[in-house]
Amino acid sequence: MEAPTTRPTAKARTTTWHEIPERQRDNKYILSGYRLEKADYLDIVTSLTFLHNETCNVYTHLVGALLLPLIATTFMRILSEPQFLNVLGTDYFMFGIFFWCAECCLIFSATYHLVGSHSHDVEQFWHRMDLLGIVIVTVGTFIPGIFYIFICEPGLQKLHWAIIVALGSTTAALISIPRFRTLRFRKVRVGAYFALGTSAFIPILHGVQLYGLEYMLQYSGMKWYLLELVFYGGGASLYGWQSRTPERFAPGKFDIWGSSHQIFHVSIMCAMYIHAIALLQAFTACHTLDICSIQAAHRAGQR
Repeated sequence: MEAPTTRPTAKARTTTWHEIPERQRDNKYILSGYRLEKADYLDIVTSLTFLHNETCNVYTHLVGALLLPLIATTFMRILSEPQFLNVLGTDYFMFGIFFWCAECCLIFSATYHLVGSHSHDVEQFWHRMDLLGIVIVTVGTFIPGIFYIFICEPGLQKLHWAIIVALGSTTAALISIPRFRTLRFRKVRVGAYFALGTSAFIPILHGVQLYGLEYMLQYSGMKWYLLELVFYGGGASLYGWQSRTPERFAPGKFDIWGSSHQIFHVSIMCAMYIHAIALLQAFTACHTLDICSIQAAHRAGQR
């Protein structure tokens, strides 16, 4: 009589830092929970059913990607409410840009963390897509924000759009073109990401210079943008190069839950929702008030 087959435990399906290939050694403070390298997509999908050190990273952005269309639909319905005047297709387009770009970022991220144990080539491809997703959501975040900050100044809208598209395109090229993916250009890639991220301050500071801090805080969504930057910056600083907090202070204790990358993922989700709130505040001001007259008055007061 055959003995009943037993399902392997999560521990049996994972291994430790010392036993994984060099390519998987990204964080020396995560000591266990690594999936065995296996070029089998069925096994990859099956890894959704047991705990490993990428489980939280996969599910935070996978669940986020599934919920985002529902959240986007709710926001789009708000735009059509009767208290808002002169709502145009452009408004829906601007919100759509943000939600679609956020969706791309979440899908690319979840897929990368899911298939990373497949093989070197697959991991490298989806790593590039993950990085590209960050560029996409950054550009997609800026475009509608710039639209509402400078809604009465089409020339300034185009100027700031050109800046962010140029920075985003440069960063995307550094990620995608093989020549620039070498170690020689590592500092250039880091610098491009830094420039892309910090360029968030350019339209905000320009708005403050033109219309004043009071206007920007009250009408443009700036207070939410600042909170968004806290989440993005805080999450990135915990995970960033040579930081890896909290796991660096207790190696092995945050292998499955609570590592810096997981905190970063949650902070990204929070920042995305906060950005949607910021856009809604700016949209509300633009479609319930004579915003161009208010801008003109504040601009005159700045002189």
